[in-house]
Amino acid sequence: MVPIKTIFIIFFSFLIMFSSLSAEVIWGPTIERNGGEYIFETGNRFPNLSGIRGGSRISFPRTATEFGIYGAYIKSKWEVRAALKATGRYQHAGQARDEDFVMSTQSQERGTNIATREWAYYDSASVYSGTRNFADGIGKASVIENKIEAFGRYYFQEASPDYWAQGSGLFLTTGFRYSYFKYIFYDVNQFVDSRPVFYGPIGLGLTYSNDLYELFYGAGYRSSIENFYFDFSFTPSMGRIRTRDFHVQRSINFLSDNFGFGWQSTAEVGYKISSTWLSYFKLTHRRFFSEGRFQARGGLSQEDIASNFVSGFKSHINIKDFSVELGFLNKVSWDLPETPTPKEEEKKEEAPTEPNQ
Repeated sequence: MVPIKTIFIIFFSFLIMFSSLSAEVIWGPTIERNGGEYIFETGNRFPNLSGIRGGSRISFPRTATEFGIYGAYIKSKWEVRAALKATGRYQHAGQARDEDFVMSTQSQERGTNIATREWAYYDSASVYSGTRNFADGIGKASVIENKIEAFGRYYFQEASPDYWAQGSGLFLTTGFRYSYFKYIFYDVNQFVDSRPVFYGPIGLGLTYSNDLYELFYGAGYRSSIENFYFDFSFTPSMGRIRTRDFHVQRSINFLSDNFGFGWQSTAEVGYKISSTWLSYFKLTHRRFFSEGRFQARGGLSQEDIASNFVSGFKSHINIKDFSVELGFLNKVSWDLPETPTPKEEEKKEEAPTEPNQ
């Protein structure tokens, strides 16, 4: 995890550095509301060496409110923007679930969501279907999240990175985002299909933390008409996610390292309040589908301890979320000449001029 203090230092260094290079920097506060789902899955549809077809699934909601600071540097047709966003504290995210299941010959495994060879796309965060749970824990989830992102754009045609300029056109964009988020799964009621059947509260179930690195590249379109502007973009992505899943009752860690692909689309509309202030509303949809392996560390039972010596297990980590964002931005100019007041203009016109010698 990158400490939030370090993220703040990087962000404000960005603003200070570019403020000395250009006459124009735009910055302001933002508030963002997230939603969607996050799913970790592992399993084998065909019998393993023990003859078992089964797997595990952990589902978390992506619901949270984040507060942030946005900054942008503008020069000619270029724009570099950065944002820092954080929940600030743990927030109640909703209901989470931890399932262990068995599969049959009719069960399905769809691990590839973006199939480039078949030109197919499957918009699902879940990999396995047709399963039956032999253990099922349902409880509450709290989440904390910090993230920093930076994007660059180059505009074509009549489009301009200046929000107050008129014109329309395409732009190319690329960027990077780092996000850290951690879930706490608590107040868990657990069902186990044992003999006899067990069902009851177990308290704290697990903690689950992530480091997610994403690289984006794509294109978009901006149109600015009078006091409004409209901004649309679509950016495919690739990324790496590393996670730590600690099961409290079993005292075991599962450490995952996954790589995957996804995409992000944004639709933004803004209103120019004055010559230096504007507000915007942005809707973002994001998908990230990854596959990798995880390893076990620790444990109390004989089976858990034995799993420490296995080279690794297959893991799927998929995110399907969205956000709505509201921001207020101010244009700050450092080296523009001062504009004289109307009274100064009148005095200048009334002042006598010296005759030519």
